[in-house]
Amino acid sequence: MLAAADPVSIASLNWPSAGWYATLPLWPLLGAVLSGVLIALRRRAELAHWPVVIGAGLAAVVGVALFFHIPQLYAAARELAPPHSHSHATVAAGVHAKGASTSAAGEEHAVSVSVADPGFTYTVFNWISFGAAESLAPASNRWIAVNFYFDGLTGVMSLFFTLVALMVVIYAVGYMRDHHGHPEPGYERFFVFLGLFIFSMGMLVYAGNFVLLYLGWEAVGLCSYLLIGFYYGRPEAAAAAKKAFIVNRIGDLGFALGIFCLYSFIRPYCQPGENPLDFATVFKYAALMASADSGFLGLTQSSLVSLLLMCGAVGKSAQFPLYVWLPDAMEGPTPVSALIHAATMVTAGIYMIARCGPIFAASPLALDVITVLGLIGALLTATMACAQYDMKRILAYSTISQLAFMFVALGCAAPHAGVFHVFTHAWFKALLFLGAGAVMHAMGGVIDVRRFSGLRHVLPHTYAVMLVGCLALAGFPLLSGFWSKDEILHAAWHRHWLVGALLLACAGLTSYYTFRMFFLCFHGRLRLPAEAGEHPHESGPVMTVPLYVLAAGAVFAGYLGVHLHASASGSFLGFLAPHGYFHSYLADSTLGAAHHAEGGIWLAYVSAAVALAGILLAWRRYGAAPQVDPDERALGPLFRLWNAKYYVDEIYEAIFVRPLRAAGRFFFATDNYGVDGAVWTVSAVPRVAAFALHFFQRGALQAYAACMVIGLVALLWLWSWWAAAPG
Repeated sequence: MLAAADPVSIASLNWPSAGWYATLPLWPLLGAVLSGVLIALRRRAELAHWPVVIGAGLAAVVGVALFFHIPQLYAAARELAPPHSHSHATVAAGVHAKGASTSAAGEEHAVSVSVADPGFTYTVFNWISFGAAESLAPASNRWIAVNFYFDGLTGVMSLFFTLVALMVVIYAVGYMRDHHGHPEPGYERFFVFLGLFIFSMGMLVYAGNFVLLYLGWEAVGLCSYLLIGFYYGRPEAAAAAKKAFIVNRIGDLGFALGIFCLYSFIRPYCQPGENPLDFATVFKYAALMASADSGFLGLTQSSLVSLLLMCGAVGKSAQFPLYVWLPDAMEGPTPVSALIHAATMVTAGIYMIARCGPIFAASPLALDVITVLGLIGALLTATMACAQYDMKRILAYSTISQLAFMFVALGCAAPHAGVFHVFTHAWFKALLFLGAGAVMHAMGGVIDVRRFSGLRHVLPHTYAVMLVGCLALAGFPLLSGFWSKDEILHAAWHRHWLVGALLLACAGLTSYYTFRMFFLCFHGRLRLPAEAGEHPHESGPVMTVPLYVLAAGAVFAGYLGVHLHASASGSFLGFLAPHGYFHSYLADSTLGAAHHAEGGIWLAYVSAAVALAGILLAWRRYGAAPQVDPDERALGPLFRLWNAKYYVDEIYEAIFVRPLRAAGRFFFATDNYGVDGAVWTVSAVPRVAAFALHFFQRGALQAYAACMVIGLVALLWLWSWWAAAPG
């Protein structure tokens, strides 16, 4: 039997306001529904954005309030906790637990499980029943509930994703109109999809069990498909939407299998009243899977589940080798790109790994795989970005590279650094995409950086905010990107010097390609494309104000983690400390990394120098916005290889897409001409017989009577002939 000591937690607190905080996903959903009602009633299209803007605003209010309220809950829990409540709990894993360790004599072995403060689970209602079969679950845990899990990670995600989403929605009100202020076709539909997107992300972040997490996960993917393919009349947009949907299905298959395995592995440990798919239950028994054999390739249960769940994160967060969908997602409207890259879809994979930390923490193999995939993705996409000319695609490859940084942080057992970079990255990446949208708006839809330059003369506000965003992305000292990137570099260097060195090289490439884009767009002499017209100008306040708000976040968001190493109190790590089992598992390595970081301040100076060197090199080569790319001339074949994205799309096309299409055509022909042909042949016999007989059934009564007489005469003649025959 299992007898775990009850850890100190906020789960037992009386939290009467939890129901109010649980409304966060509801507001954008209501906004989407009301906008849909306006469509159904065929009311004025220009009003369709208001329900979604208000819904996103109310969600942001709840998210900010939750961020500041959760630390108060943990402070109250510590005051009520008995002494030594934060010590390690001993879980006796005996013969009644599947996979438990027992001696030959049947003795029970104690497994030390690090138990920290779990979050607060708020149950809205019981949803799905397993039925009455005792073989499925005890009577007390047959229900899948709609429950929300509140802890430090929930608070952080709720804070930035709601605020950034609100800025994107407000910006979209101006962006989705023409130069005369008239809404684009499909304006109402666009805002319905935006509201559903924010709702789906809210459900994903709030989910208290893996079923709800999976539903939010898939809903985010569906909304991204709808928004990427918003301009479905253009073949490129339709193809990009299908590509994103199909590639994510590959990762999501692994994610679903991981949940199935997790249910199978956790269920034998559960006590009455515990559901094997609830986060609180899974985190409680996650360490027991570390030594239990999964029965598959010699992997432990923790490793098998972690690797399968990681497949989902690789697809959703666009990591190697499933990153190819994200650059093509630029075919959607620019606000969609900002929302996907900064606040919703691609952050979901990082969030899921951080949320499932107790599972991944028990699998060193999974952490190593995450680190390696992150390094490959960071290097590949950073070099690709150095040779692109589409402004949004450069930013897309930078997103993949920055997500790879977060992957490395998670793989290096530094979840605080990974989540911190998610937090800061959201502000400056949304700023950069929306700034690119402002450029695109002014240039008449042109986004190729070779076709314009010197835009600082005609777009001074966009120039200023884009400069802030580029500096933050490059890791310029004292801006938000510097603090979070520095945390990841310290964690990587502490893991292995080679990991740190490779990430440092990627950081240098990041600053270089970021300012290559910036100088090509905004410096040099003024050149405008014909599509821009004679007098390009800044966007209106509805688009400019969100840019300045995001620019403020790009500057100041990083200061939440400035004192990360000096004191956990009041710092980003201190706020994440209640995350639960993951943080407890990482306590020693986190403290070690912090000590190493304090003693290795030189790395911060080196990373700052690398960022400045990348900017200066970009200035030297692109400061005058040359019309002939100096890198293309200097690097030759290597530049063309980067520009072609290492031919990864072509390789996938040759290895996977074409064979699958050929197989599809073969099976279609087999079904159409083989199976259906056989059925048609069988049915053809009565049809041919009927066709032949219809010549004798023409409805002429005289002919029928004549045939009857002739037939009767013939029968009589045959009878008489037979009767007269001899013998």
